[in-house]
Parts: sequence; structure tokens; C-alpha cells
Amino acid sequence: MKSKRDNIVIGIDTSCYTTSIAAISLNKEIILSEKIMLKVDKDSKGLRQSEGVFQHISNIGKLSENITGRLKDYNIVGVCASEKPRPIEDSYMPVFTVGLNTGKLLSATHNCPFFETTHQENHIKSSLLGKNLLNENRFIAVHMSGGTTEIILANKNKSKDYELEIIGGTKDVSFGQLIDRLGVKLSYDFPCGKYIDKNAMEPDKKIDHGLKTSVKEGYMNLSGIENQLNKIIADGEDVDKAYLSKLLMDSIVRCMLKSLSYLCKKYETYEVVFAGGVSASKYISKNLTQKLKKYNIKTHFTESHLATDNAVGCALIGIENLNLGE
Repeated sequence: MKSKRDNIVIGIDTSCYTTSIAAISLNKEIILSEKIMLKVDKDSKGLRQSEGVFQHISNIGKLSENITGRLKDYNIVGVCASEKPRPIEDSYMPVFTVGLNTGKLLSATHNCPFFETTHQENHIKSSLLGKNLLNENRFIAVHMSGGTTEIILANKNKSKDYELEIIGGTKDVSFGQLIDRLGVKLSYDFPCGKYIDKNAMEPDKKIDHGLKTSVKEGYMNLSGIENQLNKIIADGEDVDKAYLSKLLMDSIVRCMLKSLSYLCKKYETYEVVFAGGVSASKYISKNLTQKLKKYNIKTHFTESHLATDNAVGCALIGIENLNLGE
């Protein structure tokens, strides 16, 4: 008879830029968490879905080789995969079909239950791992990634699932897109977040006048920020990469501060969980946490490997569904 630690659930997530697989014990111990970034050509701003699907299929094979032998002493009792980007109607991207069908095959070969979730729920769940919220039944979640910037009210229902209601976010491009577009203009490899964040953390760069932002009742328009940055680049002979990076990250922090201070007061919820690759930014976590304290708002940022794309959340959701089934 295998113990709870020996019984594991597999999570799979094939997003726009990362192939991820994780194994979690029923005691919620991470047995493994592996990922491979999809390859994007230099100076490119992204990948076509067809190219993403092809790379995911190849990466699934590579990940299988990486984990061979590491799970031989464990018993797979469930599989959970992301089927689409968000838990809303008409949400669909072809890249997620790779992980979805791989998960179905894995569950069939191991004669165990298969569960479906979404990329967004996966991110939120992995960000909650190890966090002690004052009220885990109701909180605000911020999903900041390459393709999404949404502010969500999370309410746990009677089935112990979270009902997610979008209450804010960006109306045009996402924070991740804005960061990558600036990074490509500054000749960084895509995705550009780590370079922009490192630049912004340089202590000797001071901002005299920040960029103008457009925020109303929790919703943000970012095209104006991009236009201002492009004008600075076009007008300047010697572009200061660190200063431009800090200008951008400062504007993101100020946009989020205006949005969250308004929404937390409106919904009388003063805990915010951050998920998605952009939330791995040291500049954003440090400065936004400090500024939100003035409004008595508690922030929950997580480690970078759980903030960026991963499949840990999928596995955790699988465990919860497995427990409900029992």
C-alpha cells in the first residue's frame, strides 16, 4: 500500500510560450516541476499558434525523457491539464490542445481520473501554494502575463471551487505585451521581462516626471504609455535603456495602485494574490507592496518559478477534484 506521498497527480500546461509538467503528492509536496520555453526568433514579437503547437509536441517528448525514472516509485492517481486560457465561454487557443490530449492519454494508460482546468486558474492556484490568506474564501487576484492583464474577484462556492469574476484590467494591450514591445525596441531577446526588470532595479536611475497613465474604476488603457515611450525613443539620440525600463515599470506600478486601491475599497476585500509571469518582477513586487500598505492592502507575491508559466496549479486542482470525488 503506497502512502499519500507516494500517490501523485500530474499537471500539464501548454501555454503560448511554455510547455510545463508537474507532479504533486497528495500532501501537496512538489515532486517535480519541469518546463521548456518555446523558441521565438530574435526581434520577433511572438509565435503563431501553429508554430506553438508544433513546438509543444516536440517539448512533450523532451520532458518525457527528462522525467524518465524520476517517477518510478510513485503511483499516478490523477491527471489535470489546462484546456483553454480562461474559465469563460469562447476562450480558446490551439496550443492548449496539446497538453489536454497528452493528459487524456496519460490518464487512460494509468487508469486514473482526468480533470480539466484553465491556464488562468492554474496560475492563481500555484500562486496560492504556501500562502496563508486571512480569508481564502474571498480575495482579489491579479493575472499579469504576456497576453493577459486581468483583475479578478475570487469567491469560493459551496463546491469549494473558485468563481472568478473579472472586475478590472487592461482594455487594450497587456502589461506583458507592453514590456516585450519595449524590450524588442531595445534589442533584447523575446520574452524581455527579465531584462527590463533588471534595468528598472538599478538604484541610480531616478524618475523626475513619470509617464501619464489612464485609469478609471479599475480599468486601464496602456496604449498612451507605449506612445510616450516610442516618442522618447524617436526623439533621443542616445537611448538610456535603464531609464526607459524604469519609466515603464513605474507606470505599471502606478496603474495597479490606482486600480487596486479603488477595487479593494469597492469590494471590501483587502488581500491581493498576484499570478502570471509579469508578477515575477522584483521591481513591481517591491514597489507595489510598499505603496499598497498605505491603503491597508496586503499583497501575496510568490516565487518566480510559480509566478511564471508552470503546471503546479493544474496538479493542485487535480488533487482537489480527486478529494471531492473520494
